[in-house]
Amino acid sequence: MKSDKEERIDPKLAMLLKETREKKGLTQGEVAGRAKVTETFYAMTERGESNPSLAKLNRMLKVLGLKILVKKA
Repeated sequence: MKSDKEERIDPKLAMLLKETREKKGLTQGEVAGRAKVTETFYAMTERGESNPSLAKLNRMLKVLGLKILVKKA
């Protein structure tokens, strides 16, 4: 069984989502709509209370003009 910590988005990423959205002057509802997720789910993600799938996270980031970069080990 996973702990609550493992089931939540990294707090730094959650903060980045919120800060970027606010800088772009977008509401949570606007980002959610464009990313095809519910406003409630998006808000929970910004607060670090959810763990979106990679597909959902990628859509949210795309709306905000951000990208996922993978570092080679």
